[in-house]
Amino acid sequence: MGLILALFSYLMTKIIFPYIKTLLINGGAVRKNYLNKDIPIGLGLVLLLGTAPSFLTYGILTGNERMLLITFVLTITLLVGFIDDLLGNHSVKGLKGHFLRLIKGRELTSGALKAIVISTVSLFVCFYNWVSPIIFILDFFILILTTNTFNLLDVRPGRALKAFLFAGAIILAFFPQNTMTLVFIMASVLAYAPFDLKGKCMLGDTGSNFLGMVIGLELIFKLSFNAKIILTVFLIVLHIYTEKKSLTQLIEKVSVLRLIDNLGR
Repeated sequence: MGLILALFSYLMTKIIFPYIKTLLINGGAVRKNYLNKDIPIGLGLVLLLGTAPSFLTYGILTGNERMLLITFVLTITLLVGFIDDLLGNHSVKGLKGHFLRLIKGRELTSGALKAIVISTVSLFVCFYNWVSPIIFILDFFILILTTNTFNLLDVRPGRALKAFLFAGAIILAFFPQNTMTLVFIMASVLAYAPFDLKGKCMLGDTGSNFLGMVIGLELIFKLSFNAKIILTVFLIVLHIYTEKKSLTQLIEKVSVLRLIDNLGR
């Protein structure tokens, strides 16, 4: 049943993509990309719409409570990212910038709203996955930092998608049990990827936060305590680095990363 639903997710994404793209263009959800070309933003919507029927069908038929929880969390994450795509003040950069604007300027940016909402649903998941206080803290940091990491990656065509497929493949290789959520979304990403790689649309925060939350959820449910510590330290260091330097410049300097980054464009 799982593979049939994965195929359904792939086909559903392919079918709905042109309709969602036209809807966004007609609604004015168009932004300039890194080449200064106007393209529709927020196409990450198709990843949820293409997979939600599979999530719900699988969750109901198997009685998988976690699948229904994940569907709820991913939906909230995607919607608040979509709000940021439509209403975002792009003159404010980074999590630090958004929270400084909130605290000092008493102005709630869409970026700060997104961070607050994603932090709240992350806390909800961490309580659900409660083992101990230290695991709770590690899970929380993994969820919010992994989600934001994919946001940082989504500044070039296909970059966040490749990172997602790479991370997903590793998770499937080491933890093949209870991965249908990941399989459904990977199928949807494969259907969507050709359009993004050619620079015809952008995932936006809608899609990048969604993908980051997917990986974060998989990691907190599957990693050991020691692995969670290592991952949390890595994510903190990465975010400290990106507050000061450009991730794109780093990728351009490393030949292997540059080669992977340019694949399919």
